[in-house]
Amino acid sequence: MEGIPQSFNGKPLLHAWVYRAADGVPIGIVGRYQNGSTHKEVVPFFLRNGSGWKAGTAPDPRPLFGLEYLAVSDRRVVLIVEGEKAAAALQSLGLCAVTSPGGSKAASKADWGPLSGFDKAYLLPDHDEPGEQYARDVCAALSALEAPPAVFLLRLPGLPDKGDVVDWLQARCPEWNGLDPLPESERERLYSEFRAAVKAHAEPVPPEWLTAGGDWQAPIPLEAAPLPIWPMDVFPESVGDFVAELAEATETPVELPALFTLAAISTAAQGKYQVWVKPGYFEPVHVWPCPALVPGSRKSAVKDAVAAPLVKWEREKRAAMELEIKQAESDHKTLSERIAALRKMAAKAKAIDFDRLKSEIAELEAQLPDIPRPPQLWTDDCTPERLGTLMADNGERMAILSDEAGIFEQMAGRYSGGIPNLDVFLQGHAGSAVRVDRGNRPSVFLQHPALTIGISPQPDVLRGLTAKPGFRGRGLLARFLYALPKSTLGQRTGDTRPLSEDLKLRWEGRLTAILNTEQATDKNGDLCPHTLKLSAEAFTAWADFWRVVEADMRPVGKFEHCTDWAGKFPGAVARIAGLLHIARHAFRGPEKHDIGAEDMAAALRMAQCLSAHALAVFDLMGADPALDGARVVLDWLRRERLETFTFRDCHYAHKSRFKRANDLEPVTEVLTERHYIRPVVAQEKPSHRPSRIFEVNPVIRGGVQ
Repeated sequence: MEGIPQSFNGKPLLHAWVYRAADGVPIGIVGRYQNGSTHKEVVPFFLRNGSGWKAGTAPDPRPLFGLEYLAVSDRRVVLIVEGEKAAAALQSLGLCAVTSPGGSKAASKADWGPLSGFDKAYLLPDHDEPGEQYARDVCAALSALEAPPAVFLLRLPGLPDKGDVVDWLQARCPEWNGLDPLPESERERLYSEFRAAVKAHAEPVPPEWLTAGGDWQAPIPLEAAPLPIWPMDVFPESVGDFVAELAEATETPVELPALFTLAAISTAAQGKYQVWVKPGYFEPVHVWPCPALVPGSRKSAVKDAVAAPLVKWEREKRAAMELEIKQAESDHKTLSERIAALRKMAAKAKAIDFDRLKSEIAELEAQLPDIPRPPQLWTDDCTPERLGTLMADNGERMAILSDEAGIFEQMAGRYSGGIPNLDVFLQGHAGSAVRVDRGNRPSVFLQHPALTIGISPQPDVLRGLTAKPGFRGRGLLARFLYALPKSTLGQRTGDTRPLSEDLKLRWEGRLTAILNTEQATDKNGDLCPHTLKLSAEAFTAWADFWRVVEADMRPVGKFEHCTDWAGKFPGAVARIAGLLHIARHAFRGPEKHDIGAEDMAAALRMAQCLSAHALAVFDLMGADPALDGARVVLDWLRRERLETFTFRDCHYAHKSRFKRANDLEPVTEVLTERHYIRPVVAQEKPSHRPSRIFEVNPVIRGGVQ
């Protein structure tokens, strides 16, 4: 392996295992140096301060071996073994397997956080007492995660003393040396035998393993919904490359450019297409993405990059119409002045002349030209009344794209005495007819409105939305596609490449092709949307998904507290599949092809992620402030790896959040009730009133000490 010595203490390098970050970048190497068959040394090398590979393990908390496999897994099952050799063997079978560095006594020093949110974890202990202790330590560490997996123990049958899964595999594949990847010709057979062993021998870990050690109970998680990794393979062709490179260039979570990109495709396609899901059931293709991020996250840069083709298209249309607009304005002004002069004459005329002048005025008014309006695709903020006018002037279509959440204040009635005006928004999402009253001006009647909303509010804004009248009760909040990505603030390098011109042009070309698509016409010659049908495979996948969501809305189902959102979710997925299809066939006529299984599968992968984010957002909207504060303090305890702390120290560390000491009291109560901390009882009566002392559950520091 390049970069590490080929010999160590007189022993040659026999094999090396590479530790990689989630994105596949090498961060460490463990070398096995060995003379003969017995004398060996296992030496770790990790990158330190950019000075190359240095002997010695990584700083605590140490990274897991296999992070790149966790990043691409479906987060259902993870296998945990002792040692890189064992993990690499299972990885060569296509399994998601990890281990921690440092051997059987160092489990508590590893960062097990990446396993939060997995459904199941299987522990495969070595056949000796250190192996059993390692499994117990890992189990205790997993129980402290925000979203711990269900933990199972798999003792493989027939292991020799001190044996492990490598010995088990070698017994079934004697020609394998135990170090290199398993022979490709044997992998399918060995995979099947291993799966059979899991089914036959796996069992839940003993109940006492789920305690933190000593007299501690296992903590009760504070998080309600683990957030999966955003799927990077959902957008077709160069659109996915655009999203990925934009996230890298701006150092933002990929959810932000992904959902703004979806909103831009929706802006270009809305009103022009509809999805025929099944007889009698159609869905329009406009959506309401809502990724929430804290200030300073470069939301404006992402929105501007995504919306640049929309801005350019508007500008070019406006320039092309400039002469026509100027001519119409001139004609309108001339006739208006002529009419004004005739009105003055009519006011003084006798009866016989009055009728003639009145008739001439009416004739001239009929000749007043309509001044063409250049098309407008989107706005960033407007009142409901203004939105109705914009939609009426632009083919009943409009988009609201913003890196803030001011539109929520408009919906809540900022300029109407706090009386919410939601009709144009609700019907704009559904595509149903709506009348918009505009004070002293004539009402606007929209027959088939199409409204896209793509906004990125602050998470704290989402927290207060359920308190706004009508927002939850009338279904407004049920229409958004939420994301609550983890902020990158504090982790950015400031040293990234700008978005490539090639990808900018490819994105512009694809979006412009959608923008230039004309609407269809019905048998009466009236404008109507093109109809996109689902292929048989796509419909089957969608229907299966619909049934799962429907079942999850039952009592004790995962959507029981947000059935309003879940009830609209399958329809939103059909819309997303339609948008992905439109983007894929932008240059070939989307209406000429059925929505295929590929785009429906991509929409369903996106849906899996969006549903988890929605659960987190609805949890945030109804969060108990004490529970929310407990998460903040818990992060502090994990970061500082404290064994004990005083109430005074905790308050001082969070004084910007908890203004008074009394504000912190409910937080410590939550952490105590959930077994993260407990008060220390003084053995002697102090001479003065000291600050209370709390002991921290050992698993919060990474494992049992």
